[in-house]
Amino acid sequence: MQCSKSSVFDYPFNLPYREGENNIIASHISKKWPRRYGWVLIVVLSLALMGCFGDKAEKMIQHTDNAISITLSHDGNYVLIAHSQGFVELIDTNSNKVISQWQHDDSPKAGVIASDFSKNSDFIVTAEQGTMALFSRQENKVLYFWSLDDIRDIKLSSDGEYALVSSRDKSGEYPLYRIVYFHLRTGGLKYAFYHDDNISSVALSADGRYALSGSDDGKARLWDLISGEIKHTWSHVAKVSKVQLSPDGRYALTNSASGGVFIWDTDTGKQLHRLNKIRATLASAIFSPDSKTVATGYSREEIVLWNVESGKKLNTWRPKRRYIWQSSLANVTTMAFKEEPFKGNKVLISETSRGIMQFWALPK
Repeated sequence: MQCSKSSVFDYPFNLPYREGENNIIASHISKKWPRRYGWVLIVVLSLALMGCFGDKAEKMIQHTDNAISITLSHDGNYVLIAHSQGFVELIDTNSNKVISQWQHDDSPKAGVIASDFSKNSDFIVTAEQGTMALFSRQENKVLYFWSLDDIRDIKLSSDGEYALVSSRDKSGEYPLYRIVYFHLRTGGLKYAFYHDDNISSVALSADGRYALSGSDDGKARLWDLISGEIKHTWSHVAKVSKVQLSPDGRYALTNSASGGVFIWDTDTGKQLHRLNKIRATLASAIFSPDSKTVATGYSREEIVLWNVESGKKLNTWRPKRRYIWQSSLANVTTMAFKEEPFKGNKVLISETSRGIMQFWALPK
């Protein structure tokens, strides 16, 4: 998106150019304008730049700008916002109304760092560093609580029956970096998987066949949830910070900041694409429900839509910055392909770490 020249300087300044003079705006202001009009210039420039920063979205909603974590439901109808005060809010993205609130405990260190929805959004799992909770949207209450050491990430199975949790077991002489896959109603452990360092990101395929983990040991591992065995190990040049699986289980996405974003074939284990040549860290990634496209959200306030089969870029969006004077860019923290059309268009919903939610029309 580009701004026309007239958008900033045609009004109220029409300053002539005279060769040999210092033709910068500040010199004219200092010589001919009272000092108070300098603030007028600042306001005009600010308003103009606000219209130039960020691409046009179908809809925009502002939430809190100091959330600990933000998670959209798979269908895009709900967003869960974890506040720094320790409680979480479940919000309807269509009406922007708060549906429910809950909290693990009243500890000053409380705060939900990760969460996930079941496919139909009836169940939501939330995790603090040492506790987990399963919330029922239909019953509007927390059903179960668990304690688990040093939780890093969590995913919920499509049916809401199982949770995949990355944590660090500190009970022994040496820490164990593990992923546990267990049944939420009974607490029965089905599998425990291990890495050699912290496990920063985990994913589950919608069909329940695979689990994927990414670790600071530079490896991403695909686990078969039928047999409990490792199916593939993909080595990277640095820490694996983000992983994702397509709903049909055919594709795995991994990201290493020093290596880029990769798409892998889960059957053969072969690398299909390196999506970008730039060394960039993903803040989020989501496959479309038909597994044909994938959206990647970056820590530089950018969203890119890719064709999974070809690896080609389909579209790019630049989310709005909350305040133009902020020195740091916001992460694109969470995304979802909305199940129902919005204004006649299929849309991708995103929310940044600054609390800006936007609806983006997908290319037809």
